[in-house]
Amino acid sequence: MLVSIILVTHNGKAFVEECLSCLKSLNWSNLEVVIVDNASTDGTLGLVERSLPGASIISLGQNRGYGAGCNAGARVAKGEILVFMNQDVALSPSFLDGIVSMFHDDARIGVCGGTVINWEGTRLVSMGQVFDRWTGYGLDIGFGSSGVNMKPEVANVFSPNGAAFAVRRSVFDVIGGFDENFFLYFDETDLSWRARIAGFRITCSRASVVRHMITPGRAHRPWSRYYIDRNSLLSAVRNYQLSSLVLFLPTSLMSRLAGILVFTIFGRRELAHSTLRAVTDFMVRFPSAWRDRDASSRIRRVSDREVMQREVLASPGQILSVFSSSLMPNSRS
Repeated sequence: MLVSIILVTHNGKAFVEECLSCLKSLNWSNLEVVIVDNASTDGTLGLVERSLPGASIISLGQNRGYGAGCNAGARVAKGEILVFMNQDVALSPSFLDGIVSMFHDDARIGVCGGTVINWEGTRLVSMGQVFDRWTGYGLDIGFGSSGVNMKPEVANVFSPNGAAFAVRRSVFDVIGGFDENFFLYFDETDLSWRARIAGFRITCSRASVVRHMITPGRAHRPWSRYYIDRNSLLSAVRNYQLSSLVLFLPTSLMSRLAGILVFTIFGRRELAHSTLRAVTDFMVRFPSAWRDRDASSRIRRVSDREVMQREVLASPGQILSVFSSSLMPNSRS
């Protein structure tokens, strides 16, 4: 299969070179690389051009966000498999062997991720995500654990971790690509949710390893919380059937309102403000998300009961584990 690597960059000159280097070491002959630069101002684009002269490069006039960058790359990519990756990761040389073999062996697989570990390889970041319906969050399996073989090879997940993952081209076209309104965060979860609605499997390859320059507490920063909270609510409106939406959207909203109260009590006013802003902006964008339900309805092949299988839902223990994961050792300053 022809595989297209789509790398989205933005002001990553300080660390993207290691990412570019890994692309040269991939054990795959039938490969194209597409770089989409989101209006970098630090010389990232020049570094990319010098490092990968054979790559197709798209320079966007403004920073349009991760989903829009991925969609721009997908429009010019020719591969049967599209691999989307962040600029602060490194793929193992055999990353594509594990991914492509899973696509080849099962035509039902629409999205496939890898095993994401921290940069030093000492901690697990994700073996895919499970989903918590009551809060609407996607939770990384095994985040912060010192064990990396957390799940069997063929396990279904709700979504891969977005650091690096692959989508079958035909599936990407059917479900309409990334939602460009998200800008950042929850992109991969929303994309996988729609793939599940369309009847495809989502899985991860244990053999496909991704090192990620993750820092502790990244998802707990105010701007991160804003995008995660807002986008997860918008995704719920778009992707749930009406009966599920009536049940789970109120609990997701209540969890965020409770978070605002807790953050305020404990003096974390910046987090309280970002969560309040997320809820407010969600209400403003609700009509647009409601209109997007038509697109999700057109691709739906399975019910929410089948989409939300027990094995892809978060257990209470996993929820507690993820929310204590901010103690994960720092990977890189």
